[in-house]
Amino acid sequence: SWLVFVLHVRHPEFHAGGSGAGVKTPPARKRVSTADGDDLDQVDALHYAVHDPLAITPTDWTAAGQFVRPPPTALDAFADGEYPRTVPLPEVLRRWNPDNVTIPTPFVETLQVFNYSDPVERAMAEDYRDAELPFKVYDVPTIEAVRRKWSDAYLVDAMDAPRTRSRFGGGDSGGETSPPHRAKVQFKVEQSDNNHFMYWQHKSGVSSLYREWSPPTRIVTGVTFKTWLEWARAADADEQDAETTHHYLMLGTPPLSALNRGRRRASKTAESGAENRLRARAKAPAFDHFVSADLDIFTPETENFFVTDTAANKGIQCRFGMRGVIAEAHYDGGRNMVAMLKGAKRYVLTPPSSCHRLTIIRDRRHPSFRHSTTDWSHQTDAEANLDKAHAIDTVVREGEILYIPSYWIHYIVSLKYSIQCNTRSGSPPNHEGEEEVKLCVGEENTRKNPEVRGGAGAGQRPR
Repeated sequence: SWLVFVLHVRHPEFHAGGSGAGVKTPPARKRVSTADGDDLDQVDALHYAVHDPLAITPTDWTAAGQFVRPPPTALDAFADGEYPRTVPLPEVLRRWNPDNVTIPTPFVETLQVFNYSDPVERAMAEDYRDAELPFKVYDVPTIEAVRRKWSDAYLVDAMDAPRTRSRFGGGDSGGETSPPHRAKVQFKVEQSDNNHFMYWQHKSGVSSLYREWSPPTRIVTGVTFKTWLEWARAADADEQDAETTHHYLMLGTPPLSALNRGRRRASKTAESGAENRLRARAKAPAFDHFVSADLDIFTPETENFFVTDTAANKGIQCRFGMRGVIAEAHYDGGRNMVAMLKGAKRYVLTPPSSCHRLTIIRDRRHPSFRHSTTDWSHQTDAEANLDKAHAIDTVVREGEILYIPSYWIHYIVSLKYSIQCNTRSGSPPNHEGEEEVKLCVGEENTRKNPEVRGGAGAGQRPR
């Protein structure tokens, strides 16, 4: 939940600074100075000059022929079960080892890819969404605006700059013309000794149930976004190796229900004058979160193409990845829209029917419940443990949104500095995938979460 996330951000398990502890800083690397906003904009310009060949534009999805996709096809043109076409998972991993971040070109896309701004194609995409099948869309006006807006300088200001408050927010004194309340952005940074990050949670009783278990990564505090960004840019410039220290930055916003409550409060006081309006905003920190404001397609007041159940929506989760970062294979309950705002990520998707063939941790009391224990980048382990599973390989590039149906297992590789923000909308009406997951982990492990005491982390190669 969002509350657990915030509590975890504030939980100082691993402090920056001090003797014998702190951020494990990568070796010194050549980098462009980021002393001020102008320099940060110069870094941005350099970044886009380097990575333009992979960028999606509404007029050239193929990036000058480097990517190939099937023609947009109506769902009813496929026979039942014909789409999506999967192949054995070990074959996917043999063709392109996950530790290798170089995209094989031309990359042949097998998912359906639709132009969201084309009404006919958008209607096709909606059919795939309602059938709980994966697909991608591009040319989404909000995403096009955000990918331009989220420059390095903008993000450093949004994430690191001191927040201002009105006198009703409990901060600086001032009159009614003071800037409105703007809550400090909460984020966390995880550190791994290599490029693998496996999600984990603190759960009550874990020490007695799993005596040999230890957190696979550390949570580092005292790291600014600007510092993390310098590490990520350096990882690209130096082509950082998989076996070196990696850092993964995460943030989340409150559920949409909280944001909409704030909206309703603000609406009720709209006729009561400026003083009451400021007070209403001060009570709704979600109202002013830059992610919620910028990604308005993920924060609607009523259902839309991307959020199909506002009451069950979990808020927005953003993941800032550096070159090579791997989020281990796992499933989520809930229809998941994943927007790539910077860079590119590789997603290997497997349907719920393959869940029992993926060495998924079945006990929900385990800190890494619902995650695969096999190292997918280790060819021998993958061949031995994943030989019966089937999968789809896709590259989600800046400007695309990937739909991951509920309970589909996904394995994610950040191919370079990347920003991905996603939102989930609860289970589908027909509960697709639930029966397969019950068979995979046991019905007793598909019930509500056990007590959670802390947050999440991730990191070492699975064993």
